Amino acid sequence: MVQVPVPGRNPERCVIPRHVANGRYTDHDFKEESDLCGIDENLNAAVCPKTNSTNPGLDLYSLPPGLSPAQVAGARCKSAGAKKIAKYKLSTSCSYTPSILGYYHLSRMLGGIADVPPAVLRTYDRLNHIALGHIALAETSPGTLIHQTWAALMAQLTAGSQASRRDLLLSDDFTQSYGALSVNPRGESFYTEFFNGGANNVGRAINFRDRNPTVALLARTDDVSGLIGRTFTVQNVQRMVQLRDASDLIVIDTLMNQQDRFGNVHYQNTYYYRDTADPNPDGSPKLKSSRKLTPEQVAHLGAVQVKTLLLKDNDCGVSKTNVARQAGLIDRVAHIDPDTYRRLLQFDATADSPTTRDFFLQELLFTSADYTSVRNNLKEVVSKLHQGCARGRVKLDLDLQAHFSGQPLKPPGCDLPDATVRP
Repeated sequence: MVQVPVPGRNPERCVIPRHVANGRYTDHDFKEESDLCGIDENLNAAVCPKTNSTNPGLDLYSLPPGLSPAQVAGARCKSAGAKKIAKYKLSTSCSYTPSILGYYHLSRMLGGIADVPPAVLRTYDRLNHIALGHIALAETSPGTLIHQTWAALMAQLTAGSQASRRDLLLSDDFTQSYGALSVNPRGESFYTEFFNGGANNVGRAINFRDRNPTVALLARTDDVSGLIGRTFTVQNVQRMVQLRDASDLIVIDTLMNQQDRFGNVHYQNTYYYRDTADPNPDGSPKLKSSRKLTPEQVAHLGAVQVKTLLLKDNDCGVSKTNVARQAGLIDRVAHIDPDTYRRLLQFDATADSPTTRDFFLQELLFTSADYTSVRNNLKEVVSKLHQGCARGRVKLDLDLQAHFSGQPLKPPGCDLPDATVRP
């Protein structure tokens, strides 16, 4: 636990939840978790209330050279060179702290799917939070949703120990709010290919199911090698990545009772290349990816640039309405990355153990009801995918390495003992 000093009052706290065993956490994840807990709004960052969209969160900004936190905050974080580095959200409006923490760690349990940004548990001084709330109310119009959500949060913060939602929002001594502090990614864009409109959340999920070309391809039961060419081209790599990303999105949102996904899907540009200097045991070049390559490296490596999924808005889940389940999206999954599949089976095999349950309850702040709900979702997802695999309807063929290896394709087994997950 890291303590962040607050002049004259109790220090704020930042806690990095421990990592789940067998999760695929990168060195970059470790660094970003540490960086999040290194943010000090009185020393090296500025904080401003969020006054757009719907969530009454706090945005943390870097300090341009020569400017203090107070100066940047006084300029409403619009100082030249100030960049948003993190977001603090808590259990108000549609947001739920366990959802933000849970998405990050479940993503890593499933091999790093959807590139969910790291998140940590953080507290914030209640009186300072109230002061920021007054700024937000003054700067937003009373008729707007963001004003209304700030007003609702302010009622809870000012009530302190008498707040009706104190257990979800306030520390045990009621002097601080608590929530999730997550990395604010950069360079992302709205993923138009993953949005098909709709009047409400369920309607958007149904339109994604019925009108999205990638989902239509995902639902076809032919081997993926008959649907997408195995030549290493931009088009083929992009289609494989989109199939994998759509499959992964459906899986994680179905597990996590996501209510507000469609309209909140983003992508980042990523280079893929085959590294002939680093071959696999079968002699095929290893498939690698990188966000940044120079034009010279792109040409030398024969790299292709494609869109890869980024799920950065994950706060409206776990205890919410499961629109992916309502729309039956998992029934459209006829293809899945074998590593994601095996990790799902691993999770299912250990989900009832005290160790796994305690991880979700103690580290990620799930309630018993939260975990029971996610556990039931997991049973349903694994049952559908495993039965589909056994019957030949679900194919474990969204393995980019194998697809573009130039080697004969060997269908993986449907049961966990048949193969291990990628490290």
